[in-house]
Amino acid sequence: MNGTLTTAILGGLILLFSLSSPLWARTDADEVQLETVRKEIDRDSTKGEADKIQSLARQFNVEPGVIQGLRANKQGWGETTIELSMAQHLMQTDATTYPTLTAALNKIETLRSQKMGWGKIANYFGFKLGPVVSAVQHARNELRNESRAAANPNAGKSGKPAAATRVERAGRPDRVSRPERPARPERAARVH
Repeated sequence: MNGTLTTAILGGLILLFSLSSPLWARTDADEVQLETVRKEIDRDSTKGEADKIQSLARQFNVEPGVIQGLRANKQGWGETTIELSMAQHLMQTDATTYPTLTAALNKIETLRSQKMGWGKIANYFGFKLGPVVSAVQHARNELRNESRAAANPNAGKSGKPAAATRVERAGRPDRVSRPERPARPERAARVH
């Protein structure tokens, strides 16, 4: 009986670790993806600082001063975007504890000052990092689209140059009418 109990406990522990490792792996993958997007946002420096501030303020529906305050803390554009995204997600998931963006940002900044990574911060608050990754990727794409539009004022929404006015195409030539076929002569009835 004692051996069966030990085997059951060991089996349960093995099952627990085998099921939990994919969760850790997913968090790590999300954090790696978040770090990649952060670097991409930092690297995309085609827009001026004022344009990026206005763009992020519009995307996250905050005052430009909030973004300037985050940038004053020596944060890059990517980290600022991640922090804003995480703060908004925190406000949505725990609105009673963090009813304002300022409260959420302050808590996240406190955890970042303790050298916690984005995945650990998400675990601390009890939410997954996936929605934050999606929001940051969306922000990155919006920044890119706006910088392309600023670089090429003739570009449409798709980033392609606007089409020139079309030259009217010549229509098809009229069909040449066929000459009418002459009537067939009547066949003589065959005689067999």
